[in-house]
Amino acid sequence: MQQVTPKLGLNGLTSTSLVEKGRNHVKDCTTNPNVTLPGTFLGDMTNALDALELANMKVLQNGGRLDHQLRNERRKDVEDFIRRLCGIVEDQCFGDLDKILSTGFEVRRSASPVGIVQAPKNLRARRGVLGGQVDLQWDSVRGRLMYEVWMNDGDPNIEAGWKLVVQTSKNRLVVEDLQTDKPYYFRVNAIGTAGVGPASDSAQSKAA
Repeated sequence: MQQVTPKLGLNGLTSTSLVEKGRNHVKDCTTNPNVTLPGTFLGDMTNALDALELANMKVLQNGGRLDHQLRNERRKDVEDFIRRLCGIVEDQCFGDLDKILSTGFEVRRSASPVGIVQAPKNLRARRGVLGGQVDLQWDSVRGRLMYEVWMNDGDPNIEAGWKLVVQTSKNRLVVEDLQTDKPYYFRVNAIGTAGVGPASDSAQSKAA
């Protein structure tokens, strides 16, 4: 089961929308069996919402600088209640989707484990710009930490002939110090948190 956590959802809210959000939380958490709140929490939160609503009305009625300042302070009070409530919900709902949604919060899903990474695709090998070089490039692999680049200067079907060239975090490499006009085979595998992935198809090129 994919783990979820409550999402604050405060970004970009107007004061009017913040009051509406807060009142929805109060309504959804009243007598909600999934959360146990301090005895006066919802009452205190309701008072903070009432204060923000009143301060916001004064600003909307051509309020002055002090009215704007007071509204900002009341916003911080309400946002603090919502943050505290979010923390309580996260602690008590243990990643249960239905329980979290019952409190009025949306959820954010944790990243799914990638598992064993896939084999790199579309490996290309071509003569380099300078003598003794081969240029390699391949498609990036999701979830990789590093790549291993392997080379074989003989029969690619003989496993013992494959030698590790380098580990790199990039999906391109210039292999140097090769014999000009000699054919070389290359393959790449990705390494992720779960270990080493399968090797790519091999690609062949002569060195410049």
